Formats: sequence, structure tokens, C-alpha cells
Amino acid sequence: MFTTSSIALARSSYDVRQGDQTLPVVINPKLQRICDQTDNPVECLITTVPFLHEKAAINPVSILKIKVEAVDIKTKEALDKASKLLLSSSNSKPATFCFNICINNYKSILESKHRILDAILLGDDKQLRVELSSNVDKIYHCEDAFEEANIKSPITEVNSLLEKMITNSLTITIDMVHF
Repeated sequence: MFTTSSIALARSSYDVRQGDQTLPVVINPKLQRICDQTDNPVECLITTVPFLHEKAAINPVSILKIKVEAVDIKTKEALDKASKLLLSSSNSKPATFCFNICINNYKSILESKHRILDAILLGDDKQLRVELSSNVDKIYHCEDAFEEANIKSPITEVNSLLEKMITNSLTITIDMVHF
């Protein structure tokens, strides 16, 4: 997760650290002043930029890489939660089946991270959209399994958040094409 301690502020850019890699994110100075006042400037930028479209002086590729990392972290949390719920001895066969579908889909989303990062690196927006759209479908498939089994999904909240995060990444992908 990105915290304010992982961000070094420059005159009009953020340097976001991912492991041993630093990603420069160039920001419109007015937007920077607004986001600097928040607890999490990167999250502020990620949520604000899609509403600004071409008026924002920001590199969507950098933001997209940050969002891919955020989705990866949230997917690992979802996988952990679903795995723990699966191990619960009170699960029926249909619930076990649903959890297994979700777990397999979460693993598939995690496996797609490298393909997504490769597509970003190569500037392959078509492949990027295919991967992200497929990941949204996997979240829907997970929720549909519970719905079809007439079971209230105990992971709807995390799935909803993941779906929104991935959909926002798709929005940034569209912006990236025009960058």
C-alpha cells in the first residue's frame, strides 16, 4: 500500500516508490496543492485525475502502474479472506463451490498482473483493456456464483471495491491512449 511516507514531493511531481523502482508522476501544480493537504496524496490523485481528463498534466501510465499495485494488494486481501471463509467448518457444499470459484478467479487476477505490466510497458492498450476487462468479469463471476446458489455472499464488499478499482484502471487506460 502506498503511504505518504513512500512519496517524495518535488516542485510539481511525486516520486512514488515501488520496491526499488521510483515512478515519477508529473502533476498540475494546482492539483498538487489540493492533494498535498490530504492524508494520502497518491489516492487523492488517483481518484481526482479521471474527472479532469485532458486538462490534467499527469502521466496516466504512472498512475496506472500505481493502480495495478493497489489492485494486486486488494486482490491478495480478497484471496486471504475467501480462503479463511472456505476453511470455516460451517460451509455447505454450494458455499464451498462458490468460494472455490472466487479463489481461483482471485489467483487468475494475480497472475494477470505481469501481463498487465508488460502491456503498459509496451504501450499495448488493446491487451491492457482485454486483461482489465477479463479481471472485472472474474469478479462478476465470483458474485454470480453466490447469487445462483441463493447464498448471500460474505465477500460482496471486497468484490465491489475490486471491481471499482479495476474499472477505474480501465478509465485511466483510455486516458493513456490519448496521452
